[in-house]
Amino acid sequence: MRYALGKSGEFTIEDYHKAKAFSSFFPGIAGLTGIPLWAFYVNRGQCISSFGTNDKDGAILEFLPANQAYNLTSVKGFRTFMRIIREGSASYYEPFKDDTCHSSKDVIRRMIIRSYELEIEEVNTLMEIKTSVLYITVPNEPFGGLARKVTLTNMSRKKTELELIDGLPQIIPYGMTEWHQKHMSRTIEAWMITSNLGKKAPFYSLKIDPQDRPELEFIKQGNFYMAFQKSGKSVKQLGVIIDPDIVFGLNGDISYPRVFAQDGWSILG
Repeated sequence: MRYALGKSGEFTIEDYHKAKAFSSFFPGIAGLTGIPLWAFYVNRGQCISSFGTNDKDGAILEFLPANQAYNLTSVKGFRTFMRIIREGSASYYEPFKDDTCHSSKDVIRRMIIRSYELEIEEVNTLMEIKTSVLYITVPNEPFGGLARKVTLTNMSRKKTELELIDGLPQIIPYGMTEWHQKHMSRTIEAWMITSNLGKKAPFYSLKIDPQDRPELEFIKQGNFYMAFQKSGKSVKQLGVIIDPDIVFGLNGDISYPRVFAQDGWSILG
């Protein structure tokens, strides 16, 4: 491990995943007309452990205290799944995930903390892939948002094809409070809906406010996400997956994407 403070004020941690566990609060920069977003990060996995709007009842990724975040961020936080195809042979790879198949000498990781953004990087010399992830809050928009930019670099001289899934294993629908998450997360699933799939921007919410009272109050707000691929000046909106079973299988375990790792993009039809 090595710590360094750059001339521009950036703080770099080499092999951050081996350093003593720490947590911090992401800068809530939103511009003059924007809406701040709260987000916490830790030096484990892909770092972002919890984020949302307003308070803990407005979580998009479940709020976790620091000790739980150290244990769970690499599973419940942002994940990147790859199938690397070279010379007709496919290999599964998940960057920023501790793996007994890859020794420490094969993997170099770096965290760069700036006053306005967070960046992480992994270089895997065995898989010959470099993965960089940059997080910023979205400024000057009428919503609180977190932007994530993933950059992949092929370090091999061989022709390489990538099949890639990136994002959160689970997103909390709007209207689901922290109490629901901790005490009745299974029951509350009956209230969940996902709309706007036709525009590749799924909108997650509960149908109605699940409070125990005689009148019904329908929920119009929602949490959403969308993804884009940029190649030169070309920008393409990407497809989305809203059902984790398609990626992980039917046993409810999100630690390993067994379906994608075996079958790749064929899982999408």
